Amino acid sequence: MAANYWESTQSLKWQLDRWSLARSREEDLRHVSESDYVKLKIWFCNLIQKLAKRLQLRQQVVATAFVYFKRFYSNNSLRKTDPILVLVTCVYLATKIEECPVHIKVVTQEAKHIFQVDYGGFPYDSSKVAEFEFYLLEELNFYLIIWHPYRPLLQICEELGMRESGVQYAWFIVNDSYRTDVCLLYPPHMIALAAIYMTVVLNHADFAPGSLGDRTDMRQWFADLNVDMESIVEIAQDILSIYEVWKDWKEDRMLHLWRELRARPS
Repeated sequence: MAANYWESTQSLKWQLDRWSLARSREEDLRHVSESDYVKLKIWFCNLIQKLAKRLQLRQQVVATAFVYFKRFYSNNSLRKTDPILVLVTCVYLATKIEECPVHIKVVTQEAKHIFQVDYGGFPYDSSKVAEFEFYLLEELNFYLIIWHPYRPLLQICEELGMRESGVQYAWFIVNDSYRTDVCLLYPPHMIALAAIYMTVVLNHADFAPGSLGDRTDMRQWFADLNVDMESIVEIAQDILSIYEVWKDWKEDRMLHLWRELRARPS
């Protein structure tokens, strides 16, 4: 594992650009609107979250599964694969890489419990998940170590003296960011800074008396950072845009939308 993010495979091999992500969506967007495509991606992320909750996994494992899922679909279309098999395998692989192993039979059993008739079922056994794991590893180019925004977020919040309520609000924003593609586009510390920026702008930041955050003009603090503020604003806009889609997102419509997408002729 690299000692810092800039020497990691995430930085050197898996920091993508918007053009390559747009190309990966072309096949699906011939058959579904951009808004519906985003809604489907939110749904699949929610299913990852549901499975992780059943398995009692910590947030970092869930976040790693999110990144694996998004990396896979940076090279594949939803129509030509089975995202349910993909996301279950992503969760299983993430438990191993994040040193929180769960037996493959347990993962499969819980998947069958969650993806019952209402979700279209989970018709795969443990051997199929194990087989697909090799395809997933290939698609990920065997680069499996993920750097997340959580550590820099906590470090920066501690330096600023941000109270627990503000830290938690920023943490939730980072969680929500995995419904977008920012984890494929920007370094984790930039996503952490964007979450803090949103927390400050939306007036959810509260600092301990006498702390750096309390005695500093936060606008000036951001201006003095040696980072690209345009990128921070772009990340914030991406996260805000997912909230806009989320407003009229209804889970009970997603299975129908998914079946409709799969059924449309090429």
